[in-house]
Amino acid sequence: MTGSLKKECDKAAQILKGFIDKRRIPVEVIANAKGLAIFSGFRAAMYLAGAGGSGVVVARLPDGSWSPPSAFSVRSGGFGVVYGVDMYDCVCVLNTQDAVDAYMNSEMALGAGASMAAGPIGGTADISTKDVKPIWTYTKSRGLYGGLTVDGTIIKEKAAINAESYGSNITAARILKGEAQWPSTTQLPEVLKLAEGKKTDAKSLGAISTEPTPGDLKE
Repeated sequence: MTGSLKKECDKAAQILKGFIDKRRIPVEVIANAKGLAIFSGFRAAMYLAGAGGSGVVVARLPDGSWSPPSAFSVRSGGFGVVYGVDMYDCVCVLNTQDAVDAYMNSEMALGAGASMAAGPIGGTADISTKDVKPIWTYTKSRGLYGGLTVDGTIIKEKAAINAESYGSNITAARILKGEAQWPSTTQLPEVLKLAEGKKTDAKSLGAISTEPTPGDLKE
């Protein structure tokens, strides 16, 4: 695995574990998800060059396992900020196949053609009575959960990074359909198991960085 994809996967593992450790995303939500997009971003108020960020997306395969990760970049649209935060972490839970399919395109806008809503909270919350939207979002900024919407955020496949890791003929669609091998040396698969309530390798989880993620930064 290239350093670039490894870095994105490690960051995604750290972000997702943070949400799980704080019991923000119910196990049932992850267990029933068709896919997950995990990323960090920032807004133009902090960086004059414009708003952006990066992350990875994984999809549920027919056998119930997760596809390898596809890397993407983020260009933030007109999202709303409640806490005046410049940097944020986000987990998008993709609840429908159409929501997953959107990430198979080279570029897409969050919320375009797929209804989004803040996801249910709680480590073991009962979601059987919840109105399941195509995409549930979980955000964190300055260490505070919620308060940020990501509608209009532009997601663009990082084709070069994917090609470096999987081969020149690879596409996001092929990766998310499981037509590639999981890269090695990342803790992301173990964190995905943890998020679903499955048995995990404690040693692997212990290797995840405890440094603040972008959504924890105060400035």
